[in-house]
Amino acid sequence: MTYLRKILPFAVVLIAAPVFATVEDTDGDGMYSFDEVLVTYPALSESAFAELDVDGDGMLSAEEMAAAEASGLLPAEG
Repeated sequence: MTYLRKILPFAVVLIAAPVFATVEDTDGDGMYSFDEVLVTYPALSESAFAELDVDGDGMLSAEEMAAAEASGLLPAEG
C-alpha cells in the first residue's frame, strides 16, 4: 500500500497528460490554431475545427484538444 501511495501522484499526472504532443504550438501561445493542427491532421476541415473549438475563440485549447481526442473526433496521433 505504501508503494501505491508513492506512485499514485505520478500515475495521475501521466494519465492526465495530453496525448496530442504531435501537434506543435509553433508560436508558443499555448493554443492551437487551425494551421498548427492542420500540419498533424491534414484532412481536418475548417468546419470540423470550428466544431472542436467549443468556446468559439478560433483556437483550440489543451482542454479542447483533449476532449476532441477523448471523444474520437481527433485520433490520438495524426
